[in-house]
Amino acid sequence: MSQGMRRERNAARTQEIILQAAAETFAENGFDGARMDVIARRAGYNIALLFRYFESKEGIYRAVIERLRNQENDSLGELIAPFINDEVAHRDPEKVRRFLEICASWYFHLAHRHPYLLRLLNWRIGAPGSLFPNIPAANLEVEWGEAAVAFLRKAQEAGLIRPNLDAHLIIMNMFSLSMLAIQSYTQQQLTTQKSLEELCDCVVEMALDGVFPHADKAE
Repeated sequence: MSQGMRRERNAARTQEIILQAAAETFAENGFDGARMDVIARRAGYNIALLFRYFESKEGIYRAVIERLRNQENDSLGELIAPFINDEVAHRDPEKVRRFLEICASWYFHLAHRHPYLLRLLNWRIGAPGSLFPNIPAANLEVEWGEAAVAFLRKAQEAGLIRPNLDAHLIIMNMFSLSMLAIQSYTQQQLTTQKSLEELCDCVVEMALDGVFPHADKAE
């Protein structure tokens, strides 16, 4: 391996360590409360190195969000594409339920992979009038998100989902419920794949309860 390649590899590893420390610090303290010197100390590097790689606190925060997106690599979009591309799937009760199960399960495992995510994104939303940096979603992320909402709305029009529900809120509630479930359990309680999948099944069931019309009101 050449010296240049070795330097590039070491730089990438250093940035990864810094971004992990930054993600934890932002999640704990929010954007305004996080300090670059704390991130540097947590990562084990000099604060000057953070500014060299990311220029500012906003720069490192943007990098943290982009890192999370890259790690997931639009995986949910790939999972739901067969349903979205099927012109009649929104009229099939089994396919609509499977679509929602996939979404809920994906959010659950996302929460398990990134336990700091809910707090991180809560700070990203920010309070009205805050100086919080606006980080627009990537094009593909927007496309599959809008397609998922459109699919749910068509299922509502077909009478398969309760018409009084906001399709955006269905997705948001799945995400929030998954994050809260993960945060309520310790890592020791989720050491086995069986315990993780059992909790996932419970979360999926709770996420879908109330989405579908009640049998006695279906007529």
